[in-house]
This record gives sequence, structure tokens and C-alpha cells, in this order.
Amino acid sequence: MELLAPAGNWESFIAAIENGADAVYLGGREFSARQYAANFEIEDIRKAVEYAHVRGKKVYITVNTLIDQTEFDAVLDFVFQLQESGVDALIIQDIGLMSVLRRVFPDLRLHASTQMTIHNVLGVRFLKENGFSRVVLARELTRQEIEAIREAVPDIEIEIFVHGALCYSYSGQCLFSSVVGGRSGNRGRCAQPCRLPYRLRSKEKGDYAQAGEYPLSPADLCLIQCLPDIKAAGVDSLKIEGRMKRAEYVATVTRVYRQALDRLEAGEDTVPQEMLEELAGIFNRTFTPGLWAGRGTGVLSPSRPNNRGIYIGRVLSQKADGFTSIRLTRSLRVGDGIEVWVRSGKNPATVVTHLEVQGQAVQEAGPGSVPVIPLSCRVAPGDRVFRTHDTVLVGRAAATMVENRPEGKVKIGAVVEVSRGEPLKITFRDKRGIKAQACTRSTAVPAETRPLSEQDIYEKVSRLGNTPFEIEDFKLFVEEPLIVPFSEINQARREAADQLRENILKLAKPPAIDRKEFTRRLNERAAKSSEWRFEKPARRTMLSVFAGRVDVARAALESGADRVYLDLEGLKGLKTSERVKVLELKQLAINKGHELVLALPRITGPLQEIPWDEIEEVGFEGVLAANPGLLLEARERGLTVFADYPLNTFNPEAARFWLEHGAENFCLSPELSSSQLKNWPQPELSWAEVLTHGDLILMISAYCPWKALGQGKEGKCERPCREDEFFLVDRKGYEFPVRADNHCRVYLFNSRTLCLIEELPELLELGIGTLRIEARLSPAQAVAETVLVYRQAIDGLIQGKPVRLASLKERLKKVALSDFSKIHYYRGVV
Repeated sequence: MELLAPAGNWESFIAAIENGADAVYLGGREFSARQYAANFEIEDIRKAVEYAHVRGKKVYITVNTLIDQTEFDAVLDFVFQLQESGVDALIIQDIGLMSVLRRVFPDLRLHASTQMTIHNVLGVRFLKENGFSRVVLARELTRQEIEAIREAVPDIEIEIFVHGALCYSYSGQCLFSSVVGGRSGNRGRCAQPCRLPYRLRSKEKGDYAQAGEYPLSPADLCLIQCLPDIKAAGVDSLKIEGRMKRAEYVATVTRVYRQALDRLEAGEDTVPQEMLEELAGIFNRTFTPGLWAGRGTGVLSPSRPNNRGIYIGRVLSQKADGFTSIRLTRSLRVGDGIEVWVRSGKNPATVVTHLEVQGQAVQEAGPGSVPVIPLSCRVAPGDRVFRTHDTVLVGRAAATMVENRPEGKVKIGAVVEVSRGEPLKITFRDKRGIKAQACTRSTAVPAETRPLSEQDIYEKVSRLGNTPFEIEDFKLFVEEPLIVPFSEINQARREAADQLRENILKLAKPPAIDRKEFTRRLNERAAKSSEWRFEKPARRTMLSVFAGRVDVARAALESGADRVYLDLEGLKGLKTSERVKVLELKQLAINKGHELVLALPRITGPLQEIPWDEIEEVGFEGVLAANPGLLLEARERGLTVFADYPLNTFNPEAARFWLEHGAENFCLSPELSSSQLKNWPQPELSWAEVLTHGDLILMISAYCPWKALGQGKEGKCERPCREDEFFLVDRKGYEFPVRADNHCRVYLFNSRTLCLIEELPELLELGIGTLRIEARLSPAQAVAETVLVYRQAIDGLIQGKPVRLASLKERLKKVALSDFSKIHYYRGVV
């Protein structure tokens, strides 16, 4: 299995390579999902590729943000330079970028980012069909689900995260940071609002007593003890999260996982306690195996959102001058950082600058001792003490972050041949069989006094200090006492080492195109784009409604909605009791000449079945697909497919891809602004659907906040989420509705209702094909009024009648669940 380590800067890159990573993933200054990391200039990337390739390692570049229409020229030029530099693969999210790259750089290896939310067999097949060589699976999958994917799709590489920070939401499906702060995770600028404090509030019972202030903050993933099972499951690559972490963290975690993999290879499948403590010592929010072992596992860490450190003892006493006695269970050293967990107030933290044991200043105090340290804050007997910075562990890591250090050099064999009348010949060969040769300019002649000894030649040939090589095996073939100038042996050694390096780099570099061919392909792409035509639909602007329940769908159809998406999750499947209601709804749609479409779940695990036969029997006009796997399956079954907004259609290239692959229309990303839409060409927008009003989902998660806060019970959940309506309340008092579906997936909604009633004239002028109302939370009566208002406004504007949008907005306010927001329509995201 490949060990894949992160690098947010050059120091971290060296830390990863020198501590045993097989590959490193890193990002450029733009188009990377970690825009707050230092990242790499293109020259740094070239240097990193050479450093890695000569050592038999690989470099993957993250181009894993959504790409705006105006950025394609820049991103394609960046990719040209990347492939020219010899990078081994790109990690991407944007389906539009994928479509273009497959045409312009067909030989470039693509890895599907976890931001693509690929979580089922159908999604992996979709990637395989579209040229991806690897998928980074969603972190919410269990071992059983990963095994099912591996068995069903054996000819694509599988990569999973094994260590580091987790997101509360499925990656690629989070709009929380985007909507609340304008900083989009899909654009690499997540502000991590999930790490902030929230209170769980019931509509009927008020605030719940809870086990922590941070119900959305996950613990850190740690699967080092699961490596044997991961290997058995057929996983190809183990990914460490951490491009925002310091280099010492990368060094430590990479080294420990390298050691664990080497132990596994040697037949040792257990992990010593000291290795686990090193992982915890460098950084932890407590550790979790995630959902690897199943969905009953606790994942969240609601007590604190930052580094917990390692427990090292308790406070015994504190004098008035602040000198504090601590009984230790682990060692404490001068230079360590500690934090004392007090019963109330902020936990004091400090760096240990002075340490006394029995009145004597010491550099280290061992387990069982009672050292005294100065503290500026008040603490109490019994308070727990945690080490948050281990100076020895960090120092050990720092010592490995050195380029060309001896321990990290490439081991090679050297053969030296010396014959009378012939130049001395040096041959270097690495373990892969790549070799290089160089000769002295002078020929060997008989020695008159002191001939060349084996030790002389070895000393000259093995001087490879500034190179990435180290001689492991040396052989000398000499026929008689001969001599060659030492200076020429040194020169031949340098030439052989340089040539070996060049030969290794040449063989490691993937195929690339030159600038002339790149320009030709760009021109070809531009010509094809200008020829692209999908006949503009011969219909008026439509009004659609996403309905969470049957009664809401009925209200929408009766009030004038042209199309209703009926949520399959809200139906609890298509069992007999629900089918009767759906058939009645279907007949209502037929009578009114409108469409009834089944909205498939956004998340459908590898072991979750979709009732396709029942869907076809009911006779829905089509299905709304929110993940690429379901879109692929529905298309193959001959069903009409509508592409939903969780597919992150952010640019015209993505829109064309979905239309060319059988979608009837596509719902645009809600992160797009009006100024961005004005850059879109027609007729693409005539096939577009825009979220115009309603309840916007900010996050979808596999992790239960009720359980994390002590409301759900392990293995015997009483489903508190079904007892009432719940909200998460932030520090400013904003209430975010939170709901759970039949598969215990959690949905967090925005605290404000989207409302673009006043923007309808501009949306119609843009030629948007469908305007959509999200009615996932609203009652049927409110939805009926909302649809009537939008129907009146749309029809009046199309017919050229005067429409009082402000008064219509007041009508909408009377039935809204919360205050209104235009979200990204004007501000967009960064």
C-alpha cells in the first residue's frame, strides 16, 4: 500500500519524503482546496517533482476547487506547466475541469478528490468510465462498504484517509462556511464553522443539557491499528490529512505510519503503545476510527475543537506566588507546552521554562515525581494537566527535515572496471535496474610506485555527499597494478551520478505535450465549444418545487408548480401505504399537465438499494439525481434524469458535460453569483435551474450530534431527533434547523430563508430555464402560498404586466420560517 503524505510548504515536503512517504500531495498558489496553506510556486513544484522522482517517490498536485468560467485559461496553463514538470497525477473536484482535461491532456492521470463525494459503486464506475485512475473515497464509508466497492470495481485505485482532521459534512457538500462567512470550502477557503460552539435547542423543550459546546467538531481520524484490515480490503493508498499542519507533524505522523507498514510487511500486525503516543503527542482532538468499523462508532469530540494533548498528571497544590506542584504520570521537560484543565473559565496554558524537583532545578521530571513549575493563572488541586507540545518529539522530527540526509539517500550499486590502456569505467545502478556509466579521459597505465588500491578507488567513487545517492554495494575489477589520476576518477564519479539522476528522472516522467501542441488543442477546444449547441427548449420559464412530503407536493402542484421533485427520503421508500398517495399525486400532475419527478437521496451508500423497479412502475416523469452514480444508473435504465445542485455545476463546461451525458437539465451551484452567471453563454442557461427560494441545506453528515451531546444511546438509540424540531444555535443566537433522515444522516439548514423574488426580472432576462423553490421544511399551506406568489410574479413579468415585487415579498414573509437572505446572489464566494 502506498503511504501518501501532505505538504503545505517545502519544509513539510522534505519532512514527508525523508520520513518514508511513497508519495506526497501538494497544491499550487491557486485552485487548491487549502488556500490558507503556504503552497507552492511552479518552480517549487518542479523542484519537488525532481527531488521525489530521483528517490522513487511520486508527487500529486491538488487542483481540487470548483473552477469559475473566467479561470479556465489560467487553470489550463497551470496544468500545462504541471504536466511539463512531470507530476504524477492531478487530484481534481470539478467535473467541468475533468471534461476539458480529458480532451486537452488525455494522458494525464486524474485522481478524483474526496470533494467529489464518491461513496458508492455506481460513482466509482462513473469515474472509471470518464478516465480517472484513482478515487479518493468519502471518509464516511465503512470497511464493508469499501470492500463492496473494491469487489465491484477492481480496475481503479482506491485511496482512503487514514489519519488527521475530519469534516463534519460529507466533503464537497458543505455550504456552511460559504453561506455564513462567504468563504467557500469548495473554493479552498473553509473557515471551519464546525469547530465553533453551538447549543442544541428543541422547539418544545428549549436548550438541551449537553456533554460539550462543540457538537459539530469531529475527533481526529486514526486508523493505524486497522492497517491489516485495510490491506485485506484492497485499498491501494493511505492518505494522511494535514496540508495546514506544521512540518514536524507531517514528519512524525509519516514516520510512525511508515514504521507500522514496515512492521505489517514483516508480519507484525500490532502497533506498540509508544507509536500511538507519538501520534497523540504531536496533535490530537482525541482519536476515532471514524466509521471504518461501522456506524455505531463515536466520531465527534464535542468537548474541545483543538489539540487535546496527552494527559501527564494532576495538580497537587499551588502557592500564592503561582508555584504549582504536579504529580506526573508521564515525563515533563523544560520547553514542553502544557495546559491545565480547570473546572471553570479558560484553561491556562504555558511553556515550561523552569522545573524543580525537591528544590533542585532540573531539565526533566519523570513519571511519579512531583515537580514544581511557575504558573501565572490560578488552578486547583485535582485539575488535570495535559502536554500540548512535546519538545523531544518535535526536536526528533525537526532533525529529519534535512535535504539529502544520509538516512534518506537512494541506495545504489557501483562497479569500477580498470584495464591497461582503457579508461577507468564507473557504473552506477539503482535497485530498479536504472544505470549510468562514465569514464575517465585518461587511460590506465602501469603504476611505477604506488598503484590504485581498492580502498583508494572506493573512497573516490563513494564521495556522493551532495547527490541523492549512497553506495550500498561496491565491486572493483582490476587486472594488474595500475594508476589513473584521482581528479579524473572524481570527475567520472560526478558524471556518472549526474547521468544516473537524469536517467531516473527521464524514466519517471510521464508523457507530456509541448507548448505548440497545447496551443493547437486549446484552439480545437475553443472551436468545439463555439459549435456546441443544445436546442433551446421550446417552453416558458418553469417553476419547480422540491417537496419533502406528499402533502407539500400536492400543495405545490395545485398552486401552479410546473414540476415537483418528491423527496424519496420523505416517503420512507415506496412502500404500499405511500404508493397509493404517490399514484394519486401522479394523477394530479397528469390532470394539470405538470411533471412529478422523484428526488433520489443525495447520499446512497454501496449497500443501500434504490427501488428502481417501483420507481418505473409508478411512472414518474424522471428522477432528480444528486450524485453521479445515480445519474449514471438512471440514464442506463432509460429514465429522464435531472442533475441536482449537489453535483456542483459551477461552470458551463460542467453543464455541457451533464447535458451531453443525458441530463434533462442541471441545477446550478448556489454559490454562483449573478455577475458570474452573466459570463455564461446561451443557450446553456436555458437548460439551467436556479435555487430561488426556500430552505437551503448547509451540510449533510453521517455523524449524529444528539449522540455526541449525550442524547442518543450507543447501540440502542431512542431517536430523540424524531421527538421534536431541533436547532443548533450559534454564539450570535442564530438558529440553524437540524433534521435526520431514515438512514440517520443529519441535515443542517441555513438560519435564513433564501428569497430572490425581487431578482426575478434579472433571472428572466438571463434566460434561466427553471426557477426552483426548496420546500424541505415548510408546511403545505406555506408552500401553497409561496408557489402562488412566484407563479403570479413569473407570469406577470413574462407577459409584460406591472408586478409589485415588494408587496409580493411581504406576502412571502408572512409564511416564511425565518428572515430572508439573498445568500450569494450578489456577493458570491471567495
